[in-house]
Amino acid sequence: MKLLEAVKSKRIAGTLLASALVIGSLGTITAFAASGGDAIPKNTVMTASAPADAPAAADAAQGTIQYGKTVYSTTNGSQNFTMEHWYDPQTKDYRSDVQEYSADHRLLSYRSTYFLNGRSELVVIQRNQNGDPVSGKLLKRADDAKPFEPLDQKSLDFSAVKQTYQASYWTSVGTGQTEDGKTLNKLMNSYQSTLDDGTQANMQYIVYLDPQSGFPVKDELYEDSTGTYKLFSSETEDYRYVPADDSVFNTGGVTLAPVKTSDEMYAK
Repeated sequence: MKLLEAVKSKRIAGTLLASALVIGSLGTITAFAASGGDAIPKNTVMTASAPADAPAAADAAQGTIQYGKTVYSTTNGSQNFTMEHWYDPQTKDYRSDVQEYSADHRLLSYRSTYFLNGRSELVVIQRNQNGDPVSGKLLKRADDAKPFEPLDQKSLDFSAVKQTYQASYWTSVGTGQTEDGKTLNKLMNSYQSTLDDGTQANMQYIVYLDPQSGFPVKDELYEDSTGTYKLFSSETEDYRYVPADDSVFNTGGVTLAPVKTSDEMYAK
């Protein structure tokens, strides 16, 4: 779902699509899509119970950088993404890596996006299959603020991820289990969406939450445009703290070409 509405809808393209992919790894595309023009939550919902927060001391012991990873794929294999993000709550530096794969698991693109220096600079680096930088661009907020605005409107902190699942459009629909037997809270968001061909579809977005951490573990999106719900896409998610590493927000290794507009930034 995080990528479904962003990638599938033709009305979200160009700079907005790039921004959606960047924030997709924050667990926020769900809310982003649900408030959009083609995603309308149903009127009758139940409020899901609030997840418990992990102890702050335990989090701090793991490291100071907030790290998240999402692996997304559609059932038909047409869309496959791996997204990672790193966020430093102290400096507000943020990095998001997006790797896109073909149906036969060939790497199609690998891009790192950085918001640095108080979110005054945006850097986009293209990488090869080994993760080595091959080209890069630099855009300053003073020249074009458009790609900075989606992140300005959202909290990048882990707490915002947890708060997403406390919204009133979630319905509690029981529990699920991990492969090792851990019980997860199962939530559902039902809404309607307009598909690319104009068809109105009923959607059911299922999220499995870890009741101890409050973070999602896996997600499933079901689509009904023919009278039967079918699995459209699925995700696995991982959220944790990692030690600070100078290499995470380092944009060295390639000469950054300065650009003046967001169109130049995302042009191939």
